[in-house]
Parts: sequence; C-alpha cells; structure tokens
Amino acid sequence: MTRRTPNPLLATALLSIVAIAVYLGLRGLSAPAPNAPPAATGATMPPTLVETLPDFELENLDGMPVSIQSWPGKPLIVNFWATWCAPCLREIPMLKAYQSDHPSVQVVGIAIDRVEPVRAFAEDMQFNYPVLAGPAAMDAAGAFGVDYVALPLTIFVGSDARVLSAHMGELHAEHLENLTSVLEALEAGSMNNDEARARLDMRM
Repeated sequence: MTRRTPNPLLATALLSIVAIAVYLGLRGLSAPAPNAPPAATGATMPPTLVETLPDFELENLDGMPVSIQSWPGKPLIVNFWATWCAPCLREIPMLKAYQSDHPSVQVVGIAIDRVEPVRAFAEDMQFNYPVLAGPAAMDAAGAFGVDYVALPLTIFVGSDARVLSAHMGELHAEHLENLTSVLEALEAGSMNNDEARARLDMRM
C-alpha cells in the first residue's frame, strides 16, 4: 500500500483554524454577561440617589426598631455591610476610629444579615456606633435610590439631611479624610451641597 504524504500547507491551515476557534471560545467564556452589574471596585454610584435622607426603621442589636432619622443635625456615614463580607470587616476598625475622633459625625452600620449572627459578631467587635440589621436592610439601601447592592456600600449624608454621595467598595483612610474636609467646608459655608457632591464623587 502506498503511504500518502501529508500536505504541510493543509496541516498548517487546519491548526490555525483550531487555534482561532479555541481563542474565541475562551474569550467568550471570560467575557462578562451583557447585563451583569460591575464589581464593587471603589466607584461612586450613578446620580440616581435621592436628594434627602429617607425615612425607614430597622432593628438594633437589642431588637428595638430604630429610625435612620434618629440623629437630626448630624452628618451621617451609613455603612452597609455583612458578617461574611471580608472588605466590610476590614472597614470596621477604621470606622470605629473615625467615630471616636469625630463625635460630631454619626456612623451607622446596617448589616445585611439577620439580627442574631450580627449580635454574636458584635460581642467580639465592640462597636462604638449603632448597628442595625435585618431582612429589610436591602430595602433600606433601595430607599437611598440604589438599584443594586455590592458590599460594602457607604452613603454620606450632610448635617442638613442632604444625601451627598455613595461609595460602593472598600473605604480607605483617604476617603474619610476627604469627607472630613468636605463636611468642614460645608459647616463653614465655603462650599455648597453641589460642590460637596462633586468633590466627593471625584475623590471617592
């Protein structure tokens, strides 16, 4: 039987087609879904936030209902977190330190958890600011105009109850330093709310 010699040009062409098909297939697997929300990489939220602090209640760690409007006249840092969220847990010591150093600003933690596991966690964490929790926490985020939640999520509210900005992703010291300077400028009257929002959005 005569052995047929393979055509090198045909073999090269076939290998090229296979390589291209594999490449395109891998690209398709790694591409995000068209409607998938972006990951929480530290971006400010789009301008769909409500203008003023909404009114809602959640349970504190004693099981008592607490309104988010319980601190009138104080700027708020409303921090949405969960016991299973690693970047959320990294933020907590920094937020505790900020609360100690800036008593004129009120930090409020809102856990996207049932009250029981948060209560157990809080015994070790020793929060120095109020923590609210419960299934309605997701609705609370929606009350701020947030369409979806990727934790951690932090809302900044001025002393006049105007919602200034929202930050999705882990907070760092420079974010809180920027917030402090903005709040001081608002208090001194050297910056208005629109300027404060622009400054926070630019630096967050």
